[in-house]
Amino acid sequence: MLKSLFLCITTAFHMVKSRIFLPALALLCASAISAAPHDRGKQLFLDGDYPAALEELSDLVRRSPRDGNANYYLGLTLMAIGLPEQAGEPLQTAARRNVVDAFGALAERALTMYDVETASENLDQWETRLRRNRREIPQRHRELSSRLMQMKNMLDRVERIEIIDSIAVPRRDFFEAYRLSEAAGRILPPEAVERITAEHADRIAPAYIPQNRSEILWAQADSTDHMRLWEAGILDDGSLDHPMPMDSTLAEGADSAFPFLMPDGVTLYFANNGGNSLGGYDIFMTRRSDDADGRSYMQPQNIGMPYNSPYDDYMLAIDENSGLGWWATDRNRIPDSLTVYVFVPAQMRVNVEVSDPNLARLARLSDISLTRNEGVDYDAMLRQRLPKASPADTEAGSVFSIDIAGKVYTTLADFSNPDAKSAMAEYLAADAALRRLTSSLDGLRWKYAAGDRSVGHDIIEGEAEQVRLRKRMQTLRNSAVRMETKTR
Repeated sequence: MLKSLFLCITTAFHMVKSRIFLPALALLCASAISAAPHDRGKQLFLDGDYPAALEELSDLVRRSPRDGNANYYLGLTLMAIGLPEQAGEPLQTAARRNVVDAFGALAERALTMYDVETASENLDQWETRLRRNRREIPQRHRELSSRLMQMKNMLDRVERIEIIDSIAVPRRDFFEAYRLSEAAGRILPPEAVERITAEHADRIAPAYIPQNRSEILWAQADSTDHMRLWEAGILDDGSLDHPMPMDSTLAEGADSAFPFLMPDGVTLYFANNGGNSLGGYDIFMTRRSDDADGRSYMQPQNIGMPYNSPYDDYMLAIDENSGLGWWATDRNRIPDSLTVYVFVPAQMRVNVEVSDPNLARLARLSDISLTRNEGVDYDAMLRQRLPKASPADTEAGSVFSIDIAGKVYTTLADFSNPDAKSAMAEYLAADAALRRLTSSLDGLRWKYAAGDRSVGHDIIEGEAEQVRLRKRMQTLRNSAVRMETKTR
């Protein structure tokens, strides 16, 4: 601020010499002196420290409610933490204060609320003001315009589905909420792919194995650092046969992950965040065929709303045996968590009437009761349809994949050595405890970042327990592998 004041005084000297009017001088100095207060909040936002940015910018807007830039970054911060409703007022204030890019943020906010008319109006306002200021139309404008057209098209064909349940789960382990019957196959944790690819699990999504255990599907990064779907056969001894990337048609120049193959061996669901996505990952469907030229896939189709949203939507799985389906989404913006929806797959697609007053709410799933039929006990339906846990699942409490001497073990029943099986069961119990602890720590850290310093001691104790559990798990896993290797 001192530098700005010095610049103002220096400029004032030259303006007086040039006989420039004093009102212009006053305006320049006021601008120079007040230009910097929002910078700290802006930087916190750009660094992704949203709790701190929210605190800093909220305080600044309280003190300077007409500060356009402070309102703009406050609105962006509220959008980033999943509060688009609250972001409206500060972004509109910023727009009134001639922050040109606020119109772009208002357009994006409208898209997250499925308000295509308001999004279109704000995109037009943004372009008009950019041209008026002789600024180049940014790529973001073109992206939002494309998403607007996609949303308009999707709102014309929102599928009417029944949502039985919605569950908030830890982001990393969301797939464990998918209670599949044996006939629907198994979803394996990211660590299973880490052992196959030697890549770090944070960049890896869950893998999938069908009931017959004839193949495994997963995603890993290619040479361009895009996630790409892979597949490999599983031989009788459990080893993988000819791992290879799937058809590049499925990549669309972006990231593809979260595969699920239907029991017909033909219909494949997966997620992609390319140009045909509404925003982030969307769920797509394709069909595969085998012929003399090898395996090929049809052009993927975006399955539309309500499955997909302007946020990330992952891994649709359908269990024909139980008549249940699942998919995961972060549209509800719960820190470090995803929402898993459980629904009733329909034999034939039926779309919501475009004239339905609840069309946008059904597309957003802002109220799942709107998807339900009157008089149906959905809790009872869920209890009746969920597959009973097998003894192995009850013991394990989790899914896993371990390569022992070239054979892939995915259930406790695969172990022939009883001591190795027992060690693996203990390992899985410790793993479940670690995941619960990690989820709890994530919540505590969020509270600490938001200003609740009373949880500091709990965080330190929890981190120490994490270290202990990880050491115990390593010992148990090594014991299981060593004892089973001797048996083989």
